[in-house]
Amino acid sequence: MQIPNRNVGIDLDGVIADIVTQLVRFSRSHFDLRLMPSEFRSENIETCTPITAHQLRTLFHEPKFFQNMRAVQGARQLLMRLEAAGYRIHIITDRFWYPDIHEDTCHWLSNRMIRVTSVVFANKAEKQKVARDLALGWFIEDQRSNANLLSEVCRVFLIDKPYNQGALAPNVQRIKNLSTAVNLLVQGLAHEQTTALEKEPLLVANAS
Repeated sequence: MQIPNRNVGIDLDGVIADIVTQLVRFSRSHFDLRLMPSEFRSENIETCTPITAHQLRTLFHEPKFFQNMRAVQGARQLLMRLEAAGYRIHIITDRFWYPDIHEDTCHWLSNRMIRVTSVVFANKAEKQKVARDLALGWFIEDQRSNANLLSEVCRVFLIDKPYNQGALAPNVQRIKNLSTAVNLLVQGLAHEQTTALEKEPLLVANAS
């Protein structure tokens, strides 16, 4: 696997932050709805579960929904491994639900000791431009529509979810989870570095 560069974009909700579990918890406590993760079969979950668009907006406008969201298991350790391998990690997230959500998001990452190079807030229409401006080589996503758009700028790992099934652009690779993405990136970089070292003697010989 060729590594274009070491700039990696990562979506937050659904990749690092466990928004599905939070939706199940909050929809039950606020609206007495018993949602099941397996019911989430569309990016627009109001179309495939009993929750309404108005109820979703109500949850998303509540700061505690995002402040208390759990991290995906092992996310911190995986990103530490990616950073140790020399990658620059850029969180790019579409969070604009209430005035202090950007500050809350940065605190959320800091409180969980998740270190990144930058945090960028961008809506769906802006993500492609942000990826280009940051010269991303890779992006890790959970939404198929975003993945297909981003594939015009960089290579994309799409974490397999019930809500992102369907056709993928050529530059998008469906994978099992965040751990798989990190393993592929780290192993790919190690292979590229080994190949470069193996070529060095040939370059020296040719020069002489």
